[in-house]
Amino acid sequence: MVLIKRKKYGVTYYQKWFYDEIDLADAFRIVAYRQLSKRVSLQPFAMEISYSIVIDLSRTIDEIFAQFAKQTRHQIKKAEQEGVKVTFDVQDKEFIDFFNKFAALRNLPIMTTSKLESFKNNKIIVASYVDTVPCAMRLYICDGKIARSICSATRTDNKIPTSILGWSNKLMRFETIKYLKEHGYETYDLGGYAKDTQDPKLRGINVLKESFGGTIVEQYNYYSPLYKLAMKLGKGGWLCI
Repeated sequence: MVLIKRKKYGVTYYQKWFYDEIDLADAFRIVAYRQLSKRVSLQPFAMEISYSIVIDLSRTIDEIFAQFAKQTRHQIKKAEQEGVKVTFDVQDKEFIDFFNKFAALRNLPIMTTSKLESFKNNKIIVASYVDTVPCAMRLYICDGKIARSICSATRTDNKIPTSILGWSNKLMRFETIKYLKEHGYETYDLGGYAKDTQDPKLRGINVLKESFGGTIVEQYNYYSPLYKLAMKLGKGGWLCI
């Protein structure tokens, strides 16, 4: 379980990840439960069903790798041949600077020091490099059992060929799976799945995630009335992870 506490415009709000139960006292706070472990019906909380693809880490690395699409396995090996290296030793500032360059071009909410610090020890940042040049970075929220991809960024200039950038992202995923297994994790969550979408861009992202094997699962999010109101008034932007 992960508790994230933040403040915006003087207002404190909370996000509770991977919890088993909802605290009724949270009905009077600005609280979102993300990926509750089970489906419940509890007024006055509003339920939202979402989807993701998860990989069971109880299997061996060879079994997991064998479930990847043939092209994905090939591209991971190509990344290794091109000298791409993956590290989990990434400083917060390094990630923030890299991510925000990407976010500015994609019109995404920026990452701030306070946002990243709110994860405390419940985060993993992974990066891929060619020599000393970063290719891509990804942030995970984690609780020792589950690690879920939250956001990622890819290099935006032309220092690294586009093909290698794509391969490096896939190698990062695979190295993260190995890292999580070594640290006793049970589930790797690829970070969302746009089920039944007709959006070509989202369908492309779905296909990419499907290429890692795994299982499409239903997930349950719950929002207190005040959280729903804050989302409506702020269009969700300032509540973004």
